[in-house]
Amino acid sequence: MVSRPPSQVMPYTRPPMRLFFLSGPAAAGWYNRPVESGRITDVSREALDLDATLASGQVFRWTRDGDGVWHGVLEGGHRARLAQGADGTLYYELDTAASGADAEESVRRFLRLDDLDLPAHAEAWSAADPHFAECWSDHPGIRLLRQDPEECFFSFLCASVAPIARISGMLRAVATEYGDGIHFPAAADLAGATESRLRELGLGFRARRVAAAAQALAAREPGHLRFLRSLPPAEAKAALMAFEGVGEKIADCIRLFSLDHDDAVPVDTHIWRMARARYAPELAGRSLTPAAYARVGEAFRDRFGERAGWAQQILFYRVAVAPGVARRQRSGAVG
Repeated sequence: MVSRPPSQVMPYTRPPMRLFFLSGPAAAGWYNRPVESGRITDVSREALDLDATLASGQVFRWTRDGDGVWHGVLEGGHRARLAQGADGTLYYELDTAASGADAEESVRRFLRLDDLDLPAHAEAWSAADPHFAECWSDHPGIRLLRQDPEECFFSFLCASVAPIARISGMLRAVATEYGDGIHFPAAADLAGATESRLRELGLGFRARRVAAAAQALAAREPGHLRFLRSLPPAEAKAALMAFEGVGEKIADCIRLFSLDHDDAVPVDTHIWRMARARYAPELAGRSLTPAAYARVGEAFRDRFGERAGWAQQILFYRVAVAPGVARRQRSGAVG
């Protein structure tokens, strides 16, 4: 854990951007609930690029408004809005009514600010790998998140063969149909979803496995997925793969983005291509078999250590996300 001096936690002052949350009916619910606001100053732009992190394919229901403020929900059900100043200062406003949680601590947990000294690790990874050094130079500050395991679980069940915008649309439709449109529904609330209705909501072929997984997860003890954080990586991965529709890549995404398993290296087409070119050239010309998948993870951990998942996410952003971000910025779109 990276400690922080208490003196660096400053009283809240309005940042040079507006922090307005929701409009319409949802806004009344926000303003009638306890809200904590503040800022965190012990964050550099190298330690956190908020925009890139929240757009990096880990979460799909966080939205960025025209003032540069991000709106979403943290683990525990807290509605939050986050913004980052040019100097790296992180501004937050958080609805704490769900459990009375300390707002700053909830934000730090979500962004894993105290889990890893990212600039120091990136310096070591850059020394070990020129390709990583180039990616880090272009895109520093991309952190792994600690999100709600259930939402992460269903997010990646919906993520197969779909761009980020499509995944976001599916999840928003599910949250509106089976929840309040703000919080993602619990497995117990999704357990009654039918494949046909989920198809109508746009899930397509993913509908069957989402319905089956919701029923299976609802039959387990509450907090089952969160409990997997305490298991060794191999046991947690096996437990995830016991659910219909959860293969190795989905299991590794869930482990990396919600269970704090930093060794996980999800292998999609981008990472598979990169691995064969740079980290496991002996796999060139081979298919992505279970043995080859395992070899990719091993190669990344050989190069970057047991925190290889962090390095993988920065490399993934460079090849899979950054080109789309650049196109949207050129067209004047938000985010």
